Amino acid sequence: MDQKNYKEFSSKILLFGEYLVLLGGQSLSFPYYEYKLKRSSEYNPKNRFFFEKLVHYIETNEMLKNRICPSFKEEVQKGLSFESNIPVGYGLGSSGALVAAIYNDFFIEQATDLNILKKELAELESFFHDKSSGIDPLTSFIDKPILNADSQLEIIETIDMKNFSLVDSGKRRGAKEAIKHFNSLRNQANFNKGLEELSEISNIMTQKYLRHENIWDEMKEYSSRQYTLFNDFLTESIKIDWELGINSEKYYMKLCGAGMGGMYLKFSTIE
Repeated sequence: MDQKNYKEFSSKILLFGEYLVLLGGQSLSFPYYEYKLKRSSEYNPKNRFFFEKLVHYIETNEMLKNRICPSFKEEVQKGLSFESNIPVGYGLGSSGALVAAIYNDFFIEQATDLNILKKELAELESFFHDKSSGIDPLTSFIDKPILNADSQLEIIETIDMKNFSLVDSGKRRGAKEAIKHFNSLRNQANFNKGLEELSEISNIMTQKYLRHENIWDEMKEYSSRQYTLFNDFLTESIKIDWELGINSEKYYMKLCGAGMGGMYLKFSTIE
């Protein structure tokens, strides 16, 4: 197959629902087309060790083992490669795009039901993150915005993607480290209570955003609470920007993905 025929898979932005989606909260994600990944027509033997571990994971996984094409293992032995400009460790779904590409190219009888598809993609991405919600690879695979509300998935044809921008912390982070710290904090009653309150605000913002309603009151409250609750997940430079936004009311910031580095989201209150 000629390289130009390989399908591209976009990065993703989780606009609302970071961490909360793991606890049953609503989330709104959409493909972010500035960064993309696709399979390469060139082989790189240096990739074999990594993908051989993925092969072993798939072959020992009850859900996945009978769904993978034999050609995947053959391609891995040749040095299967992907080309991507999605920054790794920045919360933009680099592993989700890779999972979507592998599922698209090498899985037999791909699921058509969104919930089953999400479950299978989550199982595959769990190789990278221990536990995946499946939202990242599903967004890249479907290539449309997705609302996850009350355990129901809904494809959103279009959403208003203005007023926000990405802020680069300049620090790459590992999602596993951030998720591990998050799980340790969940042993604290006050943290869990704070998560419940954040989830309520996030759910309101998500629905108002889809209705094109003003979200700034909720966003200010959410940003302030997240600054306190997730303070360990913010780099020092981001903390300064975060506080300036709340105090000036010109913009509000929130996590973009796992935190502890990577990208953060800034919502401007100025049209």
